[in-house]
Amino acid sequence: MTGIRRLLLALDLAPDRRGLSAGSRLAADQALRLATTCGAEVTLLHSTAADEVWDPAEGYVVSPDGLEPPGRDALEVALEEFRTAGVRADLTLSEEPSWLAIVHRVLREGSDLVVSGKRNEAESHGPRVGSVAMKLLRKCPCAVWVARPGGAPAPRRVLAASDLSPVGERVIELATFVAAEFRASLHVVHAFQLPFAVQWEGDAAQADFEHREREVRRERLEAQVAQTKFPGEVHYYVGLTSPSRAILSCDERLDPDLVVLGTISRAGIAGLLVGNTAERLLGRLDCSLLTVKPDDFVCPVAAA
Repeated sequence: MTGIRRLLLALDLAPDRRGLSAGSRLAADQALRLATTCGAEVTLLHSTAADEVWDPAEGYVVSPDGLEPPGRDALEVALEEFRTAGVRADLTLSEEPSWLAIVHRVLREGSDLVVSGKRNEAESHGPRVGSVAMKLLRKCPCAVWVARPGGAPAPRRVLAASDLSPVGERVIELATFVAAEFRASLHVVHAFQLPFAVQWEGDAAQADFEHREREVRRERLEAQVAQTKFPGEVHYYVGLTSPSRAILSCDERLDPDLVVLGTISRAGIAGLLVGNTAERLLGRLDCSLLTVKPDDFVCPVAAA
């Protein structure tokens, strides 16, 4: 069971303010599929606050406060799509900045998943994860799915990065659910490194450690996947390297549509960093992302 009962869909308008942005359109399609499968209630949320957005024709522009009739109509059409599909859904407007409105809503409703679209649609004009998405990935207390504009409506390849922790188990649970629902191929990656003590023992000891750990860790990954009863074939990648290098290597070879990984803040100010691996990857992966928080994650934002 995925445990997704309340889903929050964050919607942006296109630069002309007359329809949904490309990222939001994709996010809405994927959220509808998920909500229909899970029987989740959905809140569609739009911030009417002024914000900086990328316009392919004009560059970065500041959208005005408020909501004009064409924009409201586009949001109402999106809402009706959910209701027509039999999903319990409502539309909420907020005057708060987008990321803050989303986090406050999650704290009030206890949402299980936020689905949003990436705002930076051109790689050459900034990081691959926009400022709003980055704030959500760092500060939002629940799982966050950020859809990349131009991505496939139905993910074809899902890459799950598990560190074999409880967060890793949740990563596997969500990744297998998504892969099964969208009939995508599932790939699971895990990385480990040599302890300092083994490094001092020489090449033979290092080779023996690597061989033994590969087998043990793959068996543990297989056990995690087996618990989900995933019906399809699973491809495993277990290597002696850093987690970020392992994920980037798989991303380059597989070109996944969705990467699922955990976010763990180990030190520093709560909500500032999401863990060394995730922090390095968020701006480098050119695909949709689904990030999972640990149960003890502390949200740095006070409930409204």
